[in-house]
Amino acid sequence: SSIHATMAGRVDSTTGEFKLPEMNLTPELVQNINKIYTVACGTSYYSGLVGKFLIEGIARIPVEVEYASEFRYYNPIVDDKTVFMSITQSGETADTLAASEQARQNGATLWSIVNAYGSQSMRTADGYIPMNAGPEIGVASTKAYTCSIVDQYMLACILGQMKGTLSAEDV
Repeated sequence: SSIHATMAGRVDSTTGEFKLPEMNLTPELVQNINKIYTVACGTSYYSGLVGKFLIEGIARIPVEVEYASEFRYYNPIVDDKTVFMSITQSGETADTLAASEQARQNGATLWSIVNAYGSQSMRTADGYIPMNAGPEIGVASTKAYTCSIVDQYMLACILGQMKGTLSAEDV
């Protein structure tokens, strides 16, 4: 199943510990995060709304979820304590890439949750999580939607542990 694929190699079955090595997370980076902007289009946007509740509830980091096509036009407050996290199936969505570039120019750390390994969104990010959902046949992307929620849950748990808001026992 696609959920098994996205968790494969990322969950230690004996300890329950999550591992996302491609995210390049450090305690210093995590402690300095003031806000995460999750930016996406379509189905990925709805995944980000679920991820907002997970990350805020577990890691206690404020999250705003924005449509990529709108992000550039309202002059968001972004600096070196901001994380810009794109969720994208293709990793090549023009609006998402343009918003990423704007965030980078303002000093944000770029993260990407992406289904297309090797895509521009993955290559330009400071850290990424490959969904491993496999190819989608339709626009209503149930596999990528579900996998990106699982990825955000694992990320929320790791962030929570690094911030001290989630104990190893609670994981």
